[in-house]
Amino acid sequence: MSSMPGRKPKPTAMLKAADTYRKDRHEERLEVQGRPVLPTYQSAEETFDWLVKHLDDLGVVAELDAIALQMISDAWEDYCASRAVIKRLGPTYATTTAQGDEMHRPRPELAMMNGAWDRIKKMLPEFGLTAAARAKLSTPEKIDSLEDLLGE
Repeated sequence: MSSMPGRKPKPTAMLKAADTYRKDRHEERLEVQGRPVLPTYQSAEETFDWLVKHLDDLGVVAELDAIALQMISDAWEDYCASRAVIKRLGPTYATTTAQGDEMHRPRPELAMMNGAWDRIKKMLPEFGLTAAARAKLSTPEKIDSLEDLLGE
């Protein structure tokens, strides 16, 4: 028998807006500042670099995360490429049936875009890249030296 996962935690900003924030429960949460900007990067390399920079600034990424971050980056590149075709040509194309009638079918890029979206959606919470996922994270302690790590 499998257990049902609980509700996703609300982001701290939503708790504060609803006046349900409790310092004793929510103080240690990781909070990210700044307003989002529309991504201009579309290549996997640019995405990888952007992710590493921001996740490293938060202290939530390690060298061992390279493959997982590459997977997100590749999926984002696939999403952008498929989305560009759909924006340019539309989500469907016209074709003629054996009987001579015109019918509209979804472009193959639509399935590719949706597949990339599913891959991205599965990976984002792994790095706290959604508001709900960040609500589960506590503020990491920055370790600057071996002495900090060993508590000396």
